[in-house]
Amino acid sequence: MNGLIPLFFVYGLWFIGFILLFLLGWLVYDKRYKSKEGAESNKPSNGFVWTPEVFIDPKDGYTYRVYYNPRSGDREYIRER
Repeated sequence: MNGLIPLFFVYGLWFIGFILLFLLGWLVYDKRYKSKEGAESNKPSNGFVWTPEVFIDPKDGYTYRVYYNPRSGDREYIRER
């Protein structure tokens, strides 16, 4: 039994830490371009202005337009149809 406690601290805590990091990454992974209302929203929120910046997301292949809020400095990414 005494030999199991050091093994737990050497391997068990690393494993638990890895699982926690994996879950944290999965929860926040690639939500950069997703709007708060959902993927169907194709209108920017109030206060956001059109910018000429457009890009193609390499993950899903869709084209996104960037909208900018001059008051807060926030940016929104709206998928173009």
